[in-house]
Amino acid sequence: DKRTLNQFRRFTGRAEGLSISFEAHLLGSRIEYDEERDTLRISSLPTQLRDQLKRRKAEQESTS
Repeated sequence: DKRTLNQFRRFTGRAEGLSISFEAHLLGSRIEYDEERDTLRISSLPTQLRDQLKRRKAEQESTS
């Protein structure tokens, strides 16, 4: 049925070095869209992404 199909639907986008893709059912829970500010807020980042971000931050702090 239509509800089952929507569970497998994905939102995707790519522009200027940024690529994002997520399952539709995450919108409104882990991913929040603010239309007025044209922003996405992502909660509970994937572990691999979070680790990469932490390493990058540590590298930047050690060079400043």
